Amino acid sequence: ALRFAFRGGAGLDPMGKEGLADLVSSLLDEGAGDLDSQAFQGRLEDMAITLRFDAGYDTFGGRLRTLSANLGEAFDLLRLALTLPRFDDEPVARIRGQILTMIRRNLEDPDVIAGRTLRRALFPDHPYGRPVMGTDDSIKSIAAADLKRFVAERLARDNLVIGAVGDIDADQLATLLDKTFGGLPGQAAPWQLPEVTPAATGRTIVVRKAVPQSAILFAQAGIKRDDIDFYPAYVMNYILGGGGFTSRLYSEVREKRGLAYSVYTTLTPLESSALLQGGAGTANARVAETLGVVR
Repeated sequence: ALRFAFRGGAGLDPMGKEGLADLVSSLLDEGAGDLDSQAFQGRLEDMAITLRFDAGYDTFGGRLRTLSANLGEAFDLLRLALTLPRFDDEPVARIRGQILTMIRRNLEDPDVIAGRTLRRALFPDHPYGRPVMGTDDSIKSIAAADLKRFVAERLARDNLVIGAVGDIDADQLATLLDKTFGGLPGQAAPWQLPEVTPAATGRTIVVRKAVPQSAILFAQAGIKRDDIDFYPAYVMNYILGGGGFTSRLYSEVREKRGLAYSVYTTLTPLESSALLQGGAGTANARVAETLGVVR
């Protein structure tokens, strides 16, 4: 099993082309080198190889999982996807259509609406406030040249981190990694995300939808991963709402009062900011009581 990530993700998407990193992540396994989409996907399926790519605000990454007997083939398919992606018209149009459908469906999803509203409020003038998946207009504006430019500028060896686990020794892995990633550029295009403090001002924002249950999200400034107090904060969060059935919020909100099926908090360290955030879902009539208990 291989997990890898390139530093610099959807937070670097150009204005007006939000969703670029996410679209690329959905297309890298849709044909590469001499293999079109059907041939590439067929090769993965025939050899039981799992290859997936993903995009977050701070990273663009992927995962590879294969039987030991198919190591060479699996790593070669990964090499092709990273270094010679095709971005043919048919898969680009098909994947673009799937993403647009999902974006439109999300416009009616209370959890998604709450998440986007919270992000925009916390980061009004920063890329963290923009949706990773993009918008209807931004996805339509992305051309094949944008996809190719992303690969050329963002996927490089100097911003790459790799983790591997399995029936493989260091020398064998080193050889495979050199063959797989060695063809990438040595350096990514220069980039920097400005540091930002979340605009957590104590206000409550209500988005009214005609649904029987409300999605509640809340957040404040958190603690970054390299902070000396990250582990104390991690323990604190586990006690508060990160410990599932053992957390205080679960006890007070669900067990004692039956206000919500689930309630949680989590630390969200980002490259250029950090949040302590949480959420719950409850009947509309019990939102005020739930918020009071959480506070």
